[in-house]
Amino acid sequence: MNEVEKAACDWNQRYLDGDTPWDKGLASPALEEIIADGHIPVGSDVLIPGCGYGHDVRVIAETGCVAVGMDISESAVAGAKLEHKGTAAMFEWGDLFDPSLAEKKCYDIIWEHTCFCAILPEQRDAYVEAVHRLLKPHGVLIAVFFAFGDDEKGPPFKTNIDTLHRHFEKYFTLEWERRPKRFFPTREGQEWLMCWSRK
Repeated sequence: MNEVEKAACDWNQRYLDGDTPWDKGLASPALEEIIADGHIPVGSDVLIPGCGYGHDVRVIAETGCVAVGMDISESAVAGAKLEHKGTAAMFEWGDLFDPSLAEKKCYDIIWEHTCFCAILPEQRDAYVEAVHRLLKPHGVLIAVFFAFGDDEKGPPFKTNIDTLHRHFEKYFTLEWERRPKRFFPTREGQEWLMCWSRK
């Protein structure tokens, strides 16, 4: 079993076991802030990697965007399809790191929420390359990066703003960054909003 298969199996098992403390049963408050501020234009093609049960996907789809949620866990994708049946939200199983994905479709926007913090820290450069591949020219990554602090055990794997800059600067230009005004109460001080445009 390779690393991708092992990761998929592990995440799938957690969904099967109901061991999903990151799932709050509703969309990220930071996403609602982003939408209210007009950062996701109507009609945009939007990819949401590591979408889990798809709450963010549904909310983005409701704005009139083509919203595609992707997850490496087949159980999560099946649950998302069931929970959001009858909505415009779309879900598919996929490995974000698969280079062939970009041959099928690229996106105007990628929305990041709890995917970056779930991968191993040594996969972060590969993550940056993957989202760069999957964005159209001048496309943007809009992200609420989660998990700040000193504890390196994960997931979620901790990060900091300097680390984020270091990983993304090669392939992206920072448009803006700030602390979110809206957040889950249990995540106060652990989230940071960023908008990166594809070079």
